[in-house]
Amino acid sequence: MHALIFVATLTHTPELCFGNPSYKQQGKKWVENMRESAKKLGVTIHGAYASPNEHTFHFVLESNSHGAISDFLSPPILTHHSARISPVVTVEEAFGLSFMK
Repeated sequence: MHALIFVATLTHTPELCFGNPSYKQQGKKWVENMRESAKKLGVTIHGAYASPNEHTFHFVLESNSHGAISDFLSPPILTHHSARISPVVTVEEAFGLSFMK
């Protein structure tokens, strides 16, 4: 079994923003530990992006386990955000699926 790629888009309200003084330390701590946490969980971070004006984070992650992805996005990420976490394949893989042949 090869690892799966996941695209995660997480949005939060201005009230739950890590720019809010009530949550700033939580957010900073999570970001500082993000890469170490991913490594421990067997998650590869291919991209980690923020759109501050839209209160949105975007991640491109790779793992053998959906559970590891959820653990990686542990609080305060999943408790402050609504998430859409989609497993994806390359376009070439999609066109190689049995129903596309």
